[in-house]
Amino acid sequence: ANRHVNVLSPELVTSLKQANKKVVQISLTNSIYWNAHTFALTDSGGLYAFGAGDKGQLGTTLMAHQSERDSPELVDLDLT
Repeated sequence: ANRHVNVLSPELVTSLKQANKKVVQISLTNSIYWNAHTFALTDSGGLYAFGAGDKGQLGTTLMAHQSERDSPELVDLDLT
């Protein structure tokens, strides 16, 4: 769950699989220009966000001591 580690190939996000969520679209940022974060859209219209969130880019609330979310959290947004 360390966003500063280079990953050269795709990795399974196990928490979404364990929750039986089917991801239909992924969007991620280029960490060279912005703190890396990722969004995953599910077939039921759920939007999950994880990665850097220190500037509010995840759309979720972080605790005062947090600057990132290491596992996907459902964004409170109705996309249906």
